[in-house]
Amino acid sequence: MAPSGLDLKKEANSPTRSIAYERMIALDVEDSRVATVYKSVESACEQAIAEQCVILESQLNTGRYVSASLRMRAKPEGIRKIIASMSTQGEVVRQSVNAEDLASPIEDSAKKLAMLNDYRTKLEALRGKASSDIDALIKVNKELAQVQNDIEGLAGERAHLIQRVETEILNVSISSIEGGTFWRPIGNAISDFTRNLSSGISGVITALAYMLPWGIMLIVLWWGGRKLWSRRKKNGA
Repeated sequence: MAPSGLDLKKEANSPTRSIAYERMIALDVEDSRVATVYKSVESACEQAIAEQCVILESQLNTGRYVSASLRMRAKPEGIRKIIASMSTQGEVVRQSVNAEDLASPIEDSAKKLAMLNDYRTKLEALRGKASSDIDALIKVNKELAQVQNDIEGLAGERAHLIQRVETEILNVSISSIEGGTFWRPIGNAISDFTRNLSSGISGVITALAYMLPWGIMLIVLWWGGRKLWSRRKKNGA
C-alpha cells in the first residue's frame, strides 16, 4: 500500500522512480451537475495531450441514482492537473493511493533480455558455421526463432512495466451523496409505491398457494378425527 496523501510533485521528481501509482478520488456533487462534471473531467484528459492522458474506461448513469466513473492513465503531472481541476468542481469525499514497487521485475527483465540477446548472437555465429550441415542449420534456425520470440515477449512485458512507472492510473468516481434534495427520498418512495404494492400482493398470493394444500389437509384431518371420536363415543355408550 502507498503512503497517505497525494503529493504528486514530490513523487514525480524522484530521481530513482520505480513505483507504479494508482490513485482514486471520489467527488460529491449535486444530481444536476454529475453529467457536467463527468464531461469536464473527460475533456481535461483529452486536452492533456502532452501528458499522454488516455481514458481507459468511462461510464455515466443517468437513471434515478445519477453517477459517473472514469479510469485514465497519464504522466504524473497530467494526473496532478486533473485532480486539481476536479477539486474545484465538488467536494472530495474520498481519496486513496496504491503503490507497487516494480524495481525488481524491471531489473530482472533487463538481465533476462541481456542473456537472450547474448544467446541469440551465439546462435547466429553458430548458424554461419553450420551452413554446410542442413540438419544442424535447421535446428539452429528453429532455436533462433524461439529465442527471438522470447525476446519480443519479454521486451513487451518490460515496456509495459516501464509504462506503469512513467505514468499513473487515476480512478474517478462522481456521485451525489449529500447533494440530493430533501424531497428526493419522498419522491423515490412515491414512485416505488405501485411496484412495492404489486410485490406485496404477489407475496400474499404466493403464501396462500403454499398454505392452501396444508389448510385442506388440516380440515380433512380435523373432520376425520372428529367423526372417529364421535363413533367411539357412541360405541362406548
